[in-house]
Amino acid sequence: MRHEALALFEQGIKTRYGFDVVVGIDEAGRGSLAGPVTAGACAITDPRDTAFINDSKLLSPRQRQQALAALPAHAVFTTASASAAEVDELGIVGATFRAMERALKLEMPCVYARWGPNIRVGVVVDGSLFPPFLAGNNAVTAVAIVDADACVLSVAGASIAAKVVRDGFMRELGRRIHGYGFETNAGYGTRRHIEALRTKGPSSEHRRTFVVKELLQEEALPFETQCQSESRKRR
Repeated sequence: MRHEALALFEQGIKTRYGFDVVVGIDEAGRGSLAGPVTAGACAITDPRDTAFINDSKLLSPRQRQQALAALPAHAVFTTASASAAEVDELGIVGATFRAMERALKLEMPCVYARWGPNIRVGVVVDGSLFPPFLAGNNAVTAVAIVDADACVLSVAGASIAAKVVRDGFMRELGRRIHGYGFETNAGYGTRRHIEALRTKGPSSEHRRTFVVKELLQEEALPFETQCQSESRKRR
């Protein structure tokens, strides 16, 4: 039933705005202490038998891997990232938008190759903020919807792609940068990760101006208080 709701909601967007195709965009890694923020862009080619597509947060790691493996038969999708250095340079919102813009630039040629050049494309971005790079884009009409990954099929597909690709990158990073547990925590603020930050300091892949500096400067705060604070920030 949930899958049917995702597909119906997306069809409703197409009908309301006259879109031929909806490209969903979502991100992963926005609340991480290290590594890139990664965006996915996804357009559904065949909505039949896509019950495996769901908000990535509601899927187990194994289910996400299986979903990504099945996705090419039902969608065209791309991913792109903004590095930890770009997070420091632009802030997390700016870096997220940069990753989204890169993913969409990769996605659009795939969309036109699949459906032809004379189609009306709608872009649905997960979140409350409208990305500035879409404001002046005459090729597409875009809308930002809070929790779109939970109600729009293409955005849910994008969330899976972004999450799986980023998690894979962080596992690889964990094999090169030891001691922080990147291979299991994907850069998020687990107990092991925070303790490593306090003893080793940040690595080259940590977001120094994001939350790491705050963690390092708040040694006096109880650990549980810090974890609760970081948990609120990731929501």
